[in-house]
Amino acid sequence: MDVTAKPGVDVRPRTVLVNQLTSMPEAYAAADKHSELLRAATQLLHEHGLQRTTLADVAGAAEVPLGNVYYYFKTKDALAEAVIASHEGALRERFAAWTSAHREPRIRLRCLVRAPLDSADRVIQFGCPHGSLCQELEKLGPDAPLAKAGTRLLAVYIDWAEGQLLEHGCRRREAQALATELVAAIQGTMLVAHTMRSRELLTRQLRRVERWLDEALSPSDGIALDSPHRRDEPKRRHRRVGGRHVAARKHT
Repeated sequence: MDVTAKPGVDVRPRTVLVNQLTSMPEAYAAADKHSELLRAATQLLHEHGLQRTTLADVAGAAEVPLGNVYYYFKTKDALAEAVIASHEGALRERFAAWTSAHREPRIRLRCLVRAPLDSADRVIQFGCPHGSLCQELEKLGPDAPLAKAGTRLLAVYIDWAEGQLLEHGCRRREAQALATELVAAIQGTMLVAHTMRSRELLTRQLRRVERWLDEALSPSDGIALDSPHRRDEPKRRHRRVGGRHVAARKHT
């Protein structure tokens, strides 16, 4: 008997179709478990730190049997590396969204300064989810893989900020210095606000950083690399010498 497949009709053996259909929920379940474990680990590492978080804690928070955790993450270090990679991916997505939403690099950098205010309560309670984790990982030693992963995470901030400054028109050395200074000021502000448990301090200091950034990028003043926390000191007059701004002497 000649069997001819009709258009739109699947003539594969029934057992093949049944196996594929029954395996699909398992694949989705595996993806869900992986994402739930990663979500739980991200939250616990932020709230309790790496040393105080166990795989059993993560399994309980994700409502996944502990034995299943080892299928996805063999060690706690592997789980921590996955969390850092997730942080990096989320950061790049956020930076890309700012780039799409704002044409001016100056506005994008303001978004970076204001970003901690979007999760101010958690910053006050637990600190920066990135900075606090990197600080803990650095104690493992500079050669530890997790410490290097933490360095890469902070480098995502600095590299992106440097790119915005270059697009703004800064020279490369100026962009590198200013990007590092900016990220350090934001991270330092979150650390102090968390230590002092003060939302008001977080808001006030970030405003100071933003004003410093605006002054640093002012076309009339050139690039000012003084600390943003010294911006309220009396301003010195400058004169141009050999293409550079230098402090003018005060005559009495």
